Amino acid sequence: MSDKRTGSCMCGQLHYEVPREMKTAAVCHCLMCQKSTGAGAMTTAVYADEDVKITGDSKTFTYTSDNGRPVTNRFCPNCGTSVTMVTPALPGLTLIRAGTLDDSTGLEPQFVVYNKRRPAWSSDNPNIPHFPEMPPA
Repeated sequence: MSDKRTGSCMCGQLHYEVPREMKTAAVCHCLMCQKSTGAGAMTTAVYADEDVKITGDSKTFTYTSDNGRPVTNRFCPNCGTSVTMVTPALPGLTLIRAGTLDDSTGLEPQFVVYNKRRPAWSSDNPNIPHFPEMPPA
């Protein structure tokens, strides 16, 4: 098994490479994650900024999160797929949208955030910590 993971947008124009081992993975049910995915949650794999190698054209869109902090999404200008997110709330870290990984084998979320916004029709692993908002620092 390679020591790297790869991923891309739907059209394949925007690519990235990250180490196989991530810092952590989490599920978020905040309103913006629901809107950006069209689902009840988004799962992210977390990496150090310097470990994320992105190639291809991209654009960014910055919005205000549920906790009032800016979040910047990087997305493909051709197909619109968002692949990464960064926020000053998590300095030095890049969140990879897990659904854009070419192979997500071994990705196991360690916790759930914004569980208070989880739709009744969406479920998570009940054996990991669930936080009503962001976990305490």
